[in-house]
Amino acid sequence: MELTPYFYKAFGLSIASDFLLPPLVACPKPTVVIDLTIKRGQLPPKPSFVSSKAYRAGINAQFAQTESDRLWLDWPPLISFMAVNGNELIVETTQTDDHIISLFTLSEALGLILFQKGYFLLHGSAIRIGNAGVIFIGEPGAGKSTTVAAFAGKGYSVISDDMVCIRLSLTGYHQLIPAFSQIKIWESSVKGLQLQQETMTPVREGVDKFSWHESITFEEEAVPLKQIFVLLPPNEPGSGPAPIPSSQVPVELLHHFPLPDTLLTGKALKDYFEKSVAIAKTTPLYRMSRPANFMALHAFVDHLSTTH
Repeated sequence: MELTPYFYKAFGLSIASDFLLPPLVACPKPTVVIDLTIKRGQLPPKPSFVSSKAYRAGINAQFAQTESDRLWLDWPPLISFMAVNGNELIVETTQTDDHIISLFTLSEALGLILFQKGYFLLHGSAIRIGNAGVIFIGEPGAGKSTTVAAFAGKGYSVISDDMVCIRLSLTGYHQLIPAFSQIKIWESSVKGLQLQQETMTPVREGVDKFSWHESITFEEEAVPLKQIFVLLPPNEPGSGPAPIPSSQVPVELLHHFPLPDTLLTGKALKDYFEKSVAIAKTTPLYRMSRPANFMALHAFVDHLSTTH
């Protein structure tokens, strides 16, 4: 029996999906061409996988590439994906929980599609200040989502959380593509930022994390990229933002690639490096220690807001 698809928009893509994908909000069938079809299906026999750096719900994602246009991501035994040519994501799973399916689909699996479409991706979060976008990247636990939540709590528009998508331009007018309305934030940060926990829903990862998506302001149009901050642990020497020399930017950005590193070989690695160089020419990067407490974080939000 053919399923009636749900229609969504995320990362600028018009999506038709066999699955409900909360927290995405279903929309009427678009009159434009569908950019991505997410469908339930039986995948071919599994190839040999390698471990990746991605974890969801405590499960390590396994990655494989069988052809230039076929990328696999497997979270055994829950769910498996195959991204095909940047326009089709095939999902094989026995799961019936929409939230579990969505958790795995709207992360690295969707990232494979964006990678195939040629976007520049970073493991980070982004907000809009004024007419421009600011990205925060860093190691897991560096405070990227908490920082963005602090801005959101003061009414600033969220562009993305967890994965940042950049559309490069030959003119240097690079743009941030809005993801979808969600910030995943630790319970301790919800309390520390004095946010309303009753407006949030628990994240299905077996951790004390919440999805904030209903009461935040979400940016719906592409935004010019202005700055990138690399967050470091608090109390490291030189707590203020320190510029990163442009010659070091490609290596720094490579460190924050959100998908399996084995994707970046040969031509793909050369392409990612060249895009990093293009970003370095027009976009300042800074390293800074994460504010040591929530009071200092609020002060940083106010300071950055007044300097834009």
